[in-house]
Amino acid sequence: MATIKDRIQEQFETLSSGQKRVAHYIQNHMQEVALQSAHKIAMKSGVSEATVHRLAQALSYPSFSGMHQDIQQFVLRDQRAVNNFVQSTSQQEETWLEKHFTQEIENIRETMLQVDKAQIHQVVKSLLQADRIWVAGWRMGLSVTSFFSFVLKYMLGNCELIPQGGVAEYASYIQKNDVVFACGFPRYCTRTLKVSKLAKEQGATVIVLTDSILSPFAKLADLTLLAQCKSTGFLDSYTASLSVVNAIINEISYLEKDRVKHNIEKMELMFQEFQDNFEWMSRTK
Repeated sequence: MATIKDRIQEQFETLSSGQKRVAHYIQNHMQEVALQSAHKIAMKSGVSEATVHRLAQALSYPSFSGMHQDIQQFVLRDQRAVNNFVQSTSQQEETWLEKHFTQEIENIRETMLQVDKAQIHQVVKSLLQADRIWVAGWRMGLSVTSFFSFVLKYMLGNCELIPQGGVAEYASYIQKNDVVFACGFPRYCTRTLKVSKLAKEQGATVIVLTDSILSPFAKLADLTLLAQCKSTGFLDSYTASLSVVNAIINEISYLEKDRVKHNIEKMELMFQEFQDNFEWMSRTK
């Protein structure tokens, strides 16, 4: 029997934009939704309550009540819900700081369950075979893309972070044998999405790091990596995303040892040439 997640995935493209927002919220907050009313779900999704009821019908449920029962049954069957319950009740009283770190840990754990070695290996092979690697993703996504592009440039020498102010200029140079690595999380930057679409049209391989298979980035990607971004604060968390790119970096180091070693050695020589360190670090006792 199809689960609520199966139904959402199968019917997602046929839904209205409002229904997609509700479906995306349900997909990523299943445990919270199991305890929420249609009105509360509508508020969290930014739509009318009627849209929530229409989504239930679009997913072939007789009513919202039927869909809600299915969600509750899904959560009860999901072992992760048990783990979450144990974590959340392991201490009698949690401070805001403990809750913060618990959520960060949970994001990494959920991401670990969504990403496997074969996916990382496939992504790395595509990156290593690329003539040039272009990294796209701005706003909060820069916390991931600026770090990742810097390290890839350091290791491989053929990576560029596309600047937000120069998208048109850089996008025109994307070629068929290139790879575009895009970081796309809510609110899903339209400029990053447009670069990804243009790269796809130009025959480049598109790899995306995003939060859900329902995200607009996942729909156009050749390879998709998922990372959880839930937060106890008002900003999304990118801790799990950084863990994913660190896994990619580790796999590159393993598969391309000689190339990486050669590039790092050349870079170290340049650091010495330009004395790129603090004066006190180079002094001897």
